[in-house]
Amino acid sequence: MVRAVGEETWARFRAVGRPLDRKTLEALSPLLILAPHPDDETLGCGGLIATASELRLRPRVAYLTDGAASHPGSRAWPPERLAAERHKEALEALRVLGVPAADVMFLGWPDAAPHKPDAAAFGESLATLVNAMRRAQVRSMWAPWGEESHGDHVAAASLAAAAARAANIIVMSYLVWGWQDPRLTGAAGAGEIWTLDCPRTVPRRRRALSCHRTQTTSLIKDAREAFRIPPQLAALTERPAEVFLQTA
Repeated sequence: MVRAVGEETWARFRAVGRPLDRKTLEALSPLLILAPHPDDETLGCGGLIATASELRLRPRVAYLTDGAASHPGSRAWPPERLAAERHKEALEALRVLGVPAADVMFLGWPDAAPHKPDAAAFGESLATLVNAMRRAQVRSMWAPWGEESHGDHVAAASLAAAAARAANIIVMSYLVWGWQDPRLTGAAGAGEIWTLDCPRTVPRRRRALSCHRTQTTSLIKDAREAFRIPPQLAALTERPAEVFLQTA
């Protein structure tokens, strides 16, 4: 069995984390997950989404980018077609995790070309997100760790922090690429770490990840570069607990 990336750090964090039990999740709900790309929702917090759905807490999910840059140079799958497919994959994965299409937003940023915080497009997305959060009375925002190596993940963290400040709610960070960052060990004290035990959600998370066929299979064969989720990253869905950092 493939070991997920950052296994030792995950085990340490899990041991000291405060429990995200039903009472705590209810206090944090409605919650909104901001995913940089379709598939990050499952890799980073699929267990959270499935658990909140099972508890009828109605989690919302917003996607930052269109995901169209994962297979550059493909003639069969130009960016427009790939973006449309990834949109469909996202909705399919979220159905598996218990989230209906009515509770999903797509902000439509260009993949791998994030807007800067001082850009007009950033401000427009911030306003859209904050308005949606207020309508849904969102109490917590869940977004990637701000130190992740991928620029779209950093942008998502920045947008989430700005939205949370505007709505006066807390931000919880999940990890995807950040699990392999050596700085992670010292990034949070024990009081800032939360653990969600969710072993029953593993099969659903596995199925949800498989919905992202453009990222998990060789469906697209003619791209100059073809991204495929590495096995060590896909194995995040096999963990019996998810760990989160409270950052604000």
